[in-house]
Amino acid sequence: MPRVLYINERFGRDATIILDNGEACWISVGNKGVLVRSHKHSFWGGLLGSLFGPKLYQERDVYRALSVAQALAATFRPVPQIQCRDVILKAFCTAVWHSSSPARVKDVLNDPVLLEG
Repeated sequence: MPRVLYINERFGRDATIILDNGEACWISVGNKGVLVRSHKHSFWGGLLGSLFGPKLYQERDVYRALSVAQALAATFRPVPQIQCRDVILKAFCTAVWHSSSPARVKDVLNDPVLLEG
């Protein structure tokens, strides 16, 4: 079962979720869009993974990211462990939670049906 490592909404808006396979996904939502990266769950992986880990998803248009977030919210059922006030961060965290590996996260977030929204 995945677990939330942290959710930060005080200084920026980002979260890290540990997936079923033990790898971590870092989700960052900002004024310049959404970025999702994967990294190994370790001290150095966590420290450097958000900077150098492979990009699973990147959207620089905030309005497009919002439409993808709305599609994700309609697709995946809410998870009680994810307590975010930011709707975009919550939708992306929920989608990552329901994925079992970084490859699945990449497939889900880059689904052409979501990108049409």
